[in-house]
Amino acid sequence: MELRHLRYFTAVADTLNFHRAAEILHVAQPALSSQIKSLEEELNVQLFIRNTRSVNLTHAGRVFLEEARIVLSAANQAEKRARHADQGLVGTLRVGIIAPTANAWLAKILRCFHQKFPGVQLSLFDLTSTEQLHRLRAGELDAGLLRPPVGFAELDSMHVEESSQLLAMPTGHRLSRKEKLTWLTLTARARDDGPAGAARVLRFIPRRVRQSGCHATSSTVCSRHPDQDVAHLRRLRRRPHHSDPGPGQTPRLIFRPLPKGLPKVQTVLVWRKQDESPILANFRGCFKELAAES
Repeated sequence: MELRHLRYFTAVADTLNFHRAAEILHVAQPALSSQIKSLEEELNVQLFIRNTRSVNLTHAGRVFLEEARIVLSAANQAEKRARHADQGLVGTLRVGIIAPTANAWLAKILRCFHQKFPGVQLSLFDLTSTEQLHRLRAGELDAGLLRPPVGFAELDSMHVEESSQLLAMPTGHRLSRKEKLTWLTLTARARDDGPAGAARVLRFIPRRVRQSGCHATSSTVCSRHPDQDVAHLRRLRRRPHHSDPGPGQTPRLIFRPLPKGLPKVQTVLVWRKQDESPILANFRGCFKELAAES
């Protein structure tokens, strides 16, 4: 039994007229009659009662019609979903992110993607850059937003964002009184006033902050003595120079630009070169659209 047999059968059942059904199906009436007879022989069941004046369904034919409609509906749905899948309109996309990218910029990307492809489920995973690279190579992620370098031949990437760097500190920190920072200000042990001092500056930064991808919160920065805790941050768009807490929250933070000379913090989108998923291609397209608008 083939799907065309079910389509022929339902056409005759709907019209109860072989001639009219043949016209709807764009087949010759003798060919249609032959196909219905072949279907009845295969089922070993009479589906229609025919005479010179009328065509009617048998009891078995009425039951078979209900089942035939279900099968044809499922086949049509499968065909539709296959076409949608080929266009990247349905499915799941697993994306790794590092904490600093969870901002208004990423929200705009995700909103763009959801509006264009509402049938795709996005699964986001908060992972370090190293963890993302490992899972991408293992096929456990489809894409990742992370810090370069990538360093694996089987992975491809595209630049998506770069940001300046800031220093965050709690109110009362000795550096908060200075509007402009220099490398000599940041470390008394610096031998030169320039970018080479960056390595020594990082000694001030809490280890757990460095390992999290240069991301910090007020609770991280203010957890110890105000003169000991500072954090190296990427500049978020429209970030204020200070942050006032609400009742019961941690003390406010002061943000100061780091001295010139440090490279900007890069974010790249990474995926497997051999991954030809149309969903992934559509996801990359949203990044390209945002870049073109910027």
